[in-house]
Amino acid sequence: MKTRWHSKRTKIPKIGVALGLLLVIAGAAAKDLGTRGASWPVTESDLLEEIAARLEEMDASGELARLQDEARRQARRSLEEPAPVAGIAPAVERRTRRFDPSITVAKDLVGPDGQVIAAAGTRINPLDHAPPAGELLFVDGRRESEVAWAMSRLQPSGRSPAKTQAPKIILLAGRPLDLMRRHGHPFYFDMGGTLAARFGVRATPTLAVQNGSFLRLTEIPLPDDPPECQSVAVPKPAHMTSSAPGAASAHTKPSTNRRQPPC
Repeated sequence: MKTRWHSKRTKIPKIGVALGLLLVIAGAAAKDLGTRGASWPVTESDLLEEIAARLEEMDASGELARLQDEARRQARRSLEEPAPVAGIAPAVERRTRRFDPSITVAKDLVGPDGQVIAAAGTRINPLDHAPPAGELLFVDGRRESEVAWAMSRLQPSGRSPAKTQAPKIILLAGRPLDLMRRHGHPFYFDMGGTLAARFGVRATPTLAVQNGSFLRLTEIPLPDDPPECQSVAVPKPAHMTSSAPGAASAHTKPSTNRRQPPC
């Protein structure tokens, strides 16, 4: 029994060898059967040519001109009226706080010659290395009262003592180019709210004045913009009327003076 079982096991490798020889012989006998049907080379279209063709189509249809006009309008809108800084509101009470603009160096600052200008961990206050700056006026250009307040600070009598530089008006909302055309003075805009975030400005108007190595930030509440001035009719005194006594009122019109109320 043992001899027969052993003989069966020895037959299995022999069968595998026979199958392998058959595959080798079949592969040696394979041949090229030729090409059946049409064939084309594998190629990809040039991307630049596709883009140029698409632009020509858009130009011919007028779509390209429309997109260019829309891009110009959007660019002009963003210049004329940038997006207002988020989170600002009119000041409701007068508040003053101190701001320290110092920064801590994260890593060594090295000059071109390899000399260390400031080592990591050094605390630097830019106000210690710069001449006294002028006032910074953070205003909402949509409120006429704030614009008028800022313009009044441009006069020497309206500035803080010992401030020789003209204040810089920084808009957090509004139309800077329109205000420049109206007042003939530069109006800056805090694009993206970078300065407002740095100084923690959340209410307008805010006056920033250098005080030694610090900035003194003061929120100044202002009244709401007055309504548009409209002419009002004021009756003339009786002695200034020329109507005769007993004349019919139907034939006389009250004479009036027109004046503008204070705004």
